[in-house]
Parts: sequence; structure tokens; C-alpha cells
Amino acid sequence: MELKEGIKQRRSARTFNKEAVEKEKLEEMLRAAMQAPSAHNQQPWEFLVIQQPETLVKLSQVHKYTAPLAGAPACVVALMNRNRLKVEAFWQQDLSAAVQNMMLQAVDLGLSTLWMGITPIEEYQKKVKEICTLPEEVEAFGLFAVGYSDKNRFKDRFDDARIHWETYS
Repeated sequence: MELKEGIKQRRSARTFNKEAVEKEKLEEMLRAAMQAPSAHNQQPWEFLVIQQPETLVKLSQVHKYTAPLAGAPACVVALMNRNRLKVEAFWQQDLSAAVQNMMLQAVDLGLSTLWMGITPIEEYQKKVKEICTLPEEVEAFGLFAVGYSDKNRFKDRFDDARIHWETYS
């Protein structure tokens, strides 16, 4: 699949088939994530893959928008490791670039994803840290449901009124 097609096809899926996601596909998604640019090449990311139904149910209760995890076959928890930081101010940008790569790779593999934010809400971070038994220096950035979904329709979101050339007008 060409990149532009993957970008157009990427959607937030809130329902998934029960089909398990192959380990090879999850690894391929994470390889793509780790190719992302990062400030000062700090690469502060780590990833925790969850496929145990009991843990997925617990994560589905972190906040009202994480409910789809209860029906997802897999979740990738995107993490930031403070020990890897050279410039703390940019880690959220680093992780955002990584997870966008991951989600686009998922589309190419026939998978759907849903990004559920955790950072910067301390209450959510604490819940994920407890459920996933994360060490002190590791912080959850986001939860990403991964699976196969039949509900993935293209909607053209282009709006030329949001583009400004040379000056804001």
C-alpha cells in the first residue's frame, strides 16, 4: 500500500472482531514506531503489549474513553522512560511521532487502531502505572487498541480554509 493510501484509510476504530492479532504484525508496528524522529535522538519510548483479556478489561476502566479496550484483542501501551530523556520538554512530541508511525503501519497490515490519551492527566497515569506495574521512571503516554475491524470508512477531512500561505489571513 502506498503511504498516501494508508494515511487516507487510517481511522479510529472503537469495535473490533475477536480475531487475535499476530505477534509478527505487532512487532512490525513497533519497528515502525521506533523509526520515528525524536529530539536530540533521545528515543524515550518503550512499548508494553497487552493481550490478556483480564488486563484489557482493567485498562478499559481507566477513563470513559478507554472502554473499547474491553473488546479489543490487543493494546499497545506507549511509554516514556525518564532515564532516556536528554530534553524533557519534547518527549510528548517524540512519542506522538512514534505512535503515528505505528498506527500507519497498522493500516498497511490490515489492522485498525484507537488512540486513547493518558498523558498529561495524572489520575490516568497513576491507574495505568498500577495496572501495568510500571517502574517509577516509566510513564504511560497513551493506550492504543489494536485489532481487525470491518468499520473503516474513508471520510475526506481536507479543508482548504485551514491553510494559510505566507501570512495568517
